[in-house]
Amino acid sequence: MRFEMYPTIVTPYGEDGKIDYESLGRLIDTFARIGCEGVFAVCQSSEMFFLSEEEKLKLAAFSVSRCRERGMKCVVSGHTQDGVEAQISYLKQLEKLAPDAIILVSNRLAKEDEGDEKALETLKTVLDALLPETRLGMYECPYPYKRPLTPALIEAMKKDGRFRFIKDTCCKIDEIRARLKLIEGSPISLCNANMATLRESVLSGAAGYSGVMLNVSPELFWLLHEAAKNGEDARAEKVCTYLSMLSTIEYQNYPANAKFLLMRKGLCKTAVTRTGKPPLTESQQKELVALEDVSRRAFFALLKRAPHKLVCGYDTCFNECHASSVLPLAGGKTLISYFAGECEGAGDVGIWLSVYENGVFRAPRQIAKVNGEAHWNPVLYRTDEGIRLVFKAGRTIQNWVSHTCLSKDGGESWSEPERYPDGNPAGGPVRNKPLRLKSGAYLAPASDETLERWQPRIDFSKDGRMFEKYALIPVCRDPGSENFLPGKGAIQPALWEDERGVHALLRTTADRIYRSDSADGGRTWCEAYPTALPGNNSAIDVCRVGGKLYLAMNPVSTRERTPLCVLVSEDGGDSFMPFMTLEDGVIDDAHARTAGFAYPSISERDGRVYVSFTHNRKSIGLAEI
Repeated sequence: MRFEMYPTIVTPYGEDGKIDYESLGRLIDTFARIGCEGVFAVCQSSEMFFLSEEEKLKLAAFSVSRCRERGMKCVVSGHTQDGVEAQISYLKQLEKLAPDAIILVSNRLAKEDEGDEKALETLKTVLDALLPETRLGMYECPYPYKRPLTPALIEAMKKDGRFRFIKDTCCKIDEIRARLKLIEGSPISLCNANMATLRESVLSGAAGYSGVMLNVSPELFWLLHEAAKNGEDARAEKVCTYLSMLSTIEYQNYPANAKFLLMRKGLCKTAVTRTGKPPLTESQQKELVALEDVSRRAFFALLKRAPHKLVCGYDTCFNECHASSVLPLAGGKTLISYFAGECEGAGDVGIWLSVYENGVFRAPRQIAKVNGEAHWNPVLYRTDEGIRLVFKAGRTIQNWVSHTCLSKDGGESWSEPERYPDGNPAGGPVRNKPLRLKSGAYLAPASDETLERWQPRIDFSKDGRMFEKYALIPVCRDPGSENFLPGKGAIQPALWEDERGVHALLRTTADRIYRSDSADGGRTWCEAYPTALPGNNSAIDVCRVGGKLYLAMNPVSTRERTPLCVLVSEDGGDSFMPFMTLEDGVIDDAHARTAGFAYPSISERDGRVYVSFTHNRKSIGLAEI
């Protein structure tokens, strides 16, 4: 099914009220990534009635240029002038920018109390002044009043031969079908701006969507685009249902509400507008956060699923388990280590191992228990000696001591745990696996944690057996800096190496994932900076497969640890797209508590991705993708 998307892009502003072109570039890049055919720039969502002529032309030039770079079309309006001469003057300046279409606004053709005859007269005058090669469109703009696209206007557009685009806002499916009938046989495409009638209109021949909701929930539109492309009608219908429900946002304080949500995605810096409406109230902001949560849950519930199996049934081998580490081996065997016992922090908690082979899990078994204190966060990884396991033991994080043991027979037997030396007693990998560099040495993701402050760091080992302290990842504590990281800080780096260097994504207390990069093999790191990824202060993990980077995480900024999903990046981690959902339950009914699917460990073997994760703290899940 054909389904094109032309977002009516908002104009981001800085706190000084000036256009923020950096944020605008990020928005256009985002729309390119989700498969938009093009962008509708300098439109009502862009606040075209509140921009100067100079600003509109500069905004149009930037949008056309950025869209060209991203392989997208760009249709442009800004047709807000009252007098015909002023309209023609502006439109002729737009022609020089060569957009894919210049979009005329129907209510500029005549005053509200004037009829079709005047509108047609003005249209002819405008068209006569424009170049024969200029491509055009028409926008049934509802502000300051709506002038419907009558059959006479549509016939005039069709007869002219230069029109390619209609943005329809009538919100009536019978009217839309009549308009589609009128433009049959012409090069004109009709894009619907109304969610309630979108699916019916597309099935009737409309080209797609051009409206507000692409600024509100771009991820759901990506899912709709994918479903339409793959002929998944049931999925497409369900996505449209959710978007129709969410579209009530259009009647709130738009576009400030859309900018607020885009801020939370890291795409806009402010929610500043020029509409004259008051800023969003605290209550409105809370409503938007709740709406964002509903939108996200809908998205991941409808995203393709990665089937998974549990290492054991609930309450069969231990009361609770958590913090797994997955290691796929040759021949189809997979090892998963985790801590388990009565509950996290209890004295009986030890390190357990589950083995998956020939389509089944063996019974879990405890492989390490060095004392009567709680054990924590085991990490499995390969070395030249064999399979190495590192874990922590101690009553609290501040008392942790690292231990390591080795298996030379694929996890069947393990050496006695060896305590880390006093120089770095809690050293080595914390939660996430070490990174083996191209040089053969190892970098371990580590951190220093106190009750007041979290500091991420990197440890180093030549052979992967014992690690020494190596480098701190700088964290900004200055509230005036754009890299400011509020709260305790960051821990548990997730590491990868590519042609640009070594990189780390960080779990933080900032409701956002931060990142740091090293150009010298991990010796020094740049100051951690925020990404567009939301963060719920829970573990994340990455693995690189060919030129793609896979990230397992809870993609939420609330404290909940659901849903759990995998994202994929094809640009070295600069941006991520959804890939698969692992789990998205909300309530653990069996134990009458909030569901929790978290602490993923992700690894690769022979082009397949393996993810283990905590399953309501009652078992460990394994997905093989």
